[in-house]
Order: sequence, then structure tokens, then C-alpha cells
Amino acid sequence: MIDDVLEDIIDDKRDLTEEEAYKCMDDLISGDYPDVKVAAFLIALRMKGETIDEITGLTKSMKNHAVQIDYDPDEYLIETCGTGGDTFKTFNVSTASSIIASAGGAKISKHGNRSVSSKFGGADALEALGINIKLSPEQVINSIEKCNFAFIFAPIYHKATKNVMMIRKELKTRTVFNVLGPISCPSNVTARLTGVYDPDLVEPIARVASNLGVKRGMIVHGFDDEGNPAMDEVSNIGKTKVAFIDHGDIEVKYISPHDFGLEFSNPDDIRAPESSEEHLKIIYNIIDNVTDTSKDKARLDLCLMNSACILYLTEKVDSLEEGVELSRKIVEDGTARK
Repeated sequence: MIDDVLEDIIDDKRDLTEEEAYKCMDDLISGDYPDVKVAAFLIALRMKGETIDEITGLTKSMKNHAVQIDYDPDEYLIETCGTGGDTFKTFNVSTASSIIASAGGAKISKHGNRSVSSKFGGADALEALGINIKLSPEQVINSIEKCNFAFIFAPIYHKATKNVMMIRKELKTRTVFNVLGPISCPSNVTARLTGVYDPDLVEPIARVASNLGVKRGMIVHGFDDEGNPAMDEVSNIGKTKVAFIDHGDIEVKYISPHDFGLEFSNPDDIRAPESSEEHLKIIYNIIDNVTDTSKDKARLDLCLMNSACILYLTEKVDSLEEGVELSRKIVEDGTARK
């Protein structure tokens, strides 16, 4: 299929159908194409601009080639992650937020890898906390059933795309895989909290997520205190652009810390530290409800906001403000530590 469409993409900027995109991913995974042609296809797509149908088709194929996790709980199963590639680097917010929300009853399937664009990725953080990240499908299901949380280590489940990943690494530039990774979780997620590096991606990725079976979701991009695009998560230093997914309906709006019953924080209080040891200490301080300094309070607020989104999307609470209240209670009474 790549041979059939490559010139059309380059010469005419023709958009692919979902079926064509699906078959192109099949080609990429097959390993039958030379690296130079795979690279040309990825760059041509980027130069044209990937469409919703293209991202949907590529992701469906990628998910179907992955090691499958056959698990369908009676309640929402949510994935929490970010694309990376954002300009404002924070500590590992999604990991700490997931720990809090899982203690509040949300069933979380967190799909990710080691750090690429951040200093301390989700896999790095969980491994440092003593959590086994290399789980089999059976272990993933058992962990979600018993702990409401499991980490799905992408290299184990997406072995078929290994050859493409090497080409992507050599290109050293963004490709569609920057978006595909966070939305190609092999478990049957029905809810999603995903941060994206570009606010213009919020609505398109929401539509892709809906095409992939997500019933409730928030695709988000956070801004800084000066209104600049900043982070691939809900922001407590500026507004956040959100595409809300509700059973096929998509609504795009802006929210702020006030919607969570909180105040804005100082940007310097939530910046990423330099070392992995400092990252780990921040996560422990959040879980242990340490609020001695303005940095402690700002970091905790940021995690409470993101945890609140998870609890809201999985219908454990009726509003984002209620989500913050429940998340704070979980931290203060020590439930998150357990």
C-alpha cells in the first residue's frame, strides 16, 4: 500500500482513507520495506499533516498487531498518559495522579515507556517506586483487579513495531508515532485522560479516541501563566484546553484551576527537578501529603487536579471539584500510600 500512495501524498498532498492508513501500518510493521521508504512515508505524512482518519487507521492496525490484553471490566477502564514533546517540563504528574486516583477506585491501565522527552518517564518513576513494569497480560489483569492499577510496558506489547521505532529514532524529528504511542494501548480502554504537546491536536485526538472506542475522555493541553502552550497535562499555572468526549459527542472548552476549586500556582514551583532522585522524592512527598513549602503545595495541587479528572471520567465523582476533594482525602488519610 505504501508504494501505491506515497507519490500521491508527496505530489498532491492527498489524504488517505482509514482503510489505506491501516494497510500502510501493516506495511510498516511487515519489515518488507527499506528504511529509506519508511522514513519517506513518515516525513511525507508529517509535511502534509496527518488527518483523523489516517491516525485512526494507523492506530487500529498498531493495536491489532500488539500483544492483546483480554479484559473488559464492568466499569470504565481508563488510560492516563501524555505525548511528551511539550515545552514546559514538570515532574511526573501522570504517575502520581494515577496512584491517587486508583486509590479512589478508578481502574487504570497506564501504557508507556521509559523517558524520551522528559527527564523521568512513567516507567522510570514506577520502577524507582519498586513496581514491576514488565507484566504479562495475565499479570496486568490481576494487578488491575487487585490494585486498580497496572503499567503496560510498551516494548513488551508492541514488538511488531520495533523495526519502525529504530527508524523513528534515527530521524530525530516528530512523526505520527509521537501521537500513536499514547493512544495505542493494547487493553480495552473505555475512558482516557491524555495530554498532547500541541493545543491544535486536542480535538483531532479526541475524535480519534472516540473512533477507537473511548466513551468518556479528556484530551488536554495546558498553558503557562502568560498564555503560551506549555504542557501535556492539565495546568495549574494557566488555562487548559480540553476536548471532552462523552459517548461520541466532543466538546472543546477551556478550564482553569478555579473549576477545581483551586488557585493558580507559580510556574517555578512545578518545574522538573534535575535528578531522578529529586523526582522520586517529589512523588513520595505528594503521596505522603507533605505541604511544607509553596512548591510542595503547588505540586500537590497539580496532581489533585489530574487525579480529579481521572475520577470524574470514571464516574467516581460528579464534578472536577468533587474529584479534588476526594483526591485530597485519599492523600490526607494515607490511602494513597497503601
